[in-house]
Order: sequence, then C-alpha cells, then structure tokens
Amino acid sequence: MISLNVVFFLFVLYMEDQILTQNQVNDLYEMFKHLVYNLNKYAIPYCCTDGTLLGAVRHGGLIPWDDDCDIAIEKNDVDTLLWLKSIFENYKYNLVKVGKYLKLKKDDLWIDIFILDDGVFPQKHFANLSFKEQEYKPFKKIKFGDIDVSVPNLYQEYLDRIFKGWRDTAIIYNHKNKVKKKISLTNQLKKPLLPA
Repeated sequence: MISLNVVFFLFVLYMEDQILTQNQVNDLYEMFKHLVYNLNKYAIPYCCTDGTLLGAVRHGGLIPWDDDCDIAIEKNDVDTLLWLKSIFENYKYNLVKVGKYLKLKKDDLWIDIFILDDGVFPQKHFANLSFKEQEYKPFKKIKFGDIDVSVPNLYQEYLDRIFKGWRDTAIIYNHKNKVKKKISLTNQLKKPLLPA
C-alpha cells in the first residue's frame, strides 16, 4: 500500500513536470484532430510514433509531461501532404520542413511529422526507432483522447523494444527543460492530459 506522503510527492512531481497549460492542451488536441482528419481525407497513411504512440497505448491520450505530438508518414506521401499546406493555413497552422522531417506549427505548439522510407527513419540518431517489417503494417486504430489514430501493427512489441519497461516506468522529458528523469508509474501518472 502506498502511503499518503508518497502519493502527495508523486502528485507534486506530476504537476511540476506538466508544462502545457489547459488552453495549450486544448489547442494541441484540436491541431492533432485537424491533421488526422486531413490525412484520412486525402488517403495519406500515417502512424503515431514516439511519445504520442506511448501516450495512446499507455495513457489513452497526451502524456502529462509531453509537449508535442509525433507521427510518421512515408516519403512517397510527402508531396501530397505539402499540397495540403493551404488547407492547414486556413486553420492558422504552418507546415514547415525542418531537416529530414516536417512540423505542423501553431504559435509555440507543434506536431512532428517524421518521414520514413519503408518504416525506417533516415536520421542516424533515430535508427533505433525504425520499425521491423512485421511491427509496422498494417496499421491499427486506437484512441488518443477522443481521436481515432493509426498505430503500428505490433505496437506493444515495438514499445517493448524501444521503451524498455514502459508499462510501469517512465522517462519524463520535454523539449523545454531537456532534463530526463526516470520515475515509477502510478495509476494517477497514467492519466492523460485531455482537452476541456
């Protein structure tokens, strides 16, 4: 049984690492919903990756200490996505190329759109995140908050390989403080940030 002091400490730790305001959470979900809608509408296959995949599977939405969303598309779909730039501008979003990937941005929020070559990340520092053939396709659907999102076929096996111990431990990290710390997960810490 966990003592009240430990629960309070974990709650303070959780609140200390949450960096998005509720308005930013609302905006990020809205942005992600618009992106997913248009990817589906224009038949651009994608899957969640990195923290967004982990958030969808483990939390059912945005990880409480995360600050962006991450998806991946294949390189042969990049031109179609770039063709949608004016649609995203109607939402007041900016679709920009950043090195070997894209970002959908609004103010200080963004969604990383990684560009894969048959499930392989072109960036050497992301080589360990590349999908094995059976892990990758066909994509499946699960919930991220109230959004139906695509995830890799064998998403749990993939997470087991790239995020060791992901079911009961977490590495808290975000782009603003760039500090990593490992914690044990409680049910409270597994609750997602959701739009209000």
